[in-house]
Amino acid sequence: MAPPPIAAVSGTTSLDNNHQGLTEDLRSGKSHMLRILIRALNRVAEVGRAIAKKNAEIMRLESLALTDPLTGLINRRGFVDHLKRVTAGAQRYDDQGVLGYIDLDNFKPINDELGHDCGDEALRLVARTIVDNVRMSDLVGRIGGDEFAVLFVQTDIEQGVLRARRLQSELNKLRFTMGKTSVPVSASLGTAPYISGTDAKALLRRADSAMYLDKDMRRQLHRSPPLFQIR
Repeated sequence: MAPPPIAAVSGTTSLDNNHQGLTEDLRSGKSHMLRILIRALNRVAEVGRAIAKKNAEIMRLESLALTDPLTGLINRRGFVDHLKRVTAGAQRYDDQGVLGYIDLDNFKPINDELGHDCGDEALRLVARTIVDNVRMSDLVGRIGGDEFAVLFVQTDIEQGVLRARRLQSELNKLRFTMGKTSVPVSASLGTAPYISGTDAKALLRRADSAMYLDKDMRRQLHRSPPLFQIR
């Protein structure tokens, strides 16, 4: 007798159905996890951008806090902070240099008689002249109303003092015109060397005292030019 015919099976078995369902679940789960991961990465990127923006704003505000808005030079606080770092480095590396302290002569009458616009122009001119006559590595700051300081770094003391006096000579050649008034610039300067172990605040005091000695000497020698000359 012949064996019974084998019946054809149509569709899929329950095993196939289970496998297909599991595959779809896995795919769905992976897609869901991928979306979560993408959202998390986007959030991290947003936080990173926010932090970078905040840090940039902090740096901008710190820069403003250490910068003189009229001349663009660092202010007294910024200069003293840098001076402390330089003197600390001098002790560590046995370095030396010279601090120059500059005070404009007869500046108050310029403000009082010619106006603050004229005084501001004088200060900007002095700032530009100082920057143009020192090295990029030297530090220049406006540390008071008409007071400036220059730190001649990593230089022989004798050469540093010589460079400071040359700078003073350049400042005393300055003259600018406001309307019909020719205004000369005159500056007194004191210097103080720093070596390993020099205290920053004591260095400033010595340079300031030397500046006043120079100012008194210039007055006694009548070296200051006339205040104003009407053209």
